Amino acid sequence: MIGNIKIKEIMTTDVMSVHDSENLSVVAKIFRENPIHHVPVLKGKRPVGIISTQDLFKLIFDFDSIDTRLLVTLLDHSYKIKDVMTDKLVIFEEESTLKDAAKILSDSSLHSIMVVNSKGDLTGIVTTTDLMRFLYKNIE
Repeated sequence: MIGNIKIKEIMTTDVMSVHDSENLSVVAKIFRENPIHHVPVLKGKRPVGIISTQDLFKLIFDFDSIDTRLLVTLLDHSYKIKDVMTDKLVIFEEESTLKDAAKILSDSSLHSIMVVNSKGDLTGIVTTTDLMRFLYKNIE
C-alpha cells in the first residue's frame, strides 16, 4: 500500500543546509542560486531550525532587485540566522511512512519535514513538492 512507503524512499537527500553560526547572506545566496524554498539550519549534523524563502521575504520584500553587496551587508549586520529561522520543527525518522508525512503536510501550514537517522543527524527533507512528484509518478 502506498501509505506504508517509508519517507526515506521519497525524501530529498542532497539537502542544502547552513550551520547556525553562518551569516544570513549565505542563505540568501542559496535561494538565489537554487530552485529550493527551504534551508535546514544545523548545529553539527542535527537540525535546530529551518529558513524558508518566506522567512527572508518578511525581512526584505524583493531581494532579487537589491544590489548583492547591499543585501549581504544588510543581512549580515542586522540579523543572525537564529533571528530568522523557525525552530518549531517537524522531525521524522527515516522509517516513518508516507502517510505520516502526508498527514502532517496536509493538516498544517508546514511545507517541509526534516528526516533524521537513528542518531538524530539530518539525512533528508520531505516537502510538499516531493509528495506531489511521488504522487504524479505513481498515479495509474
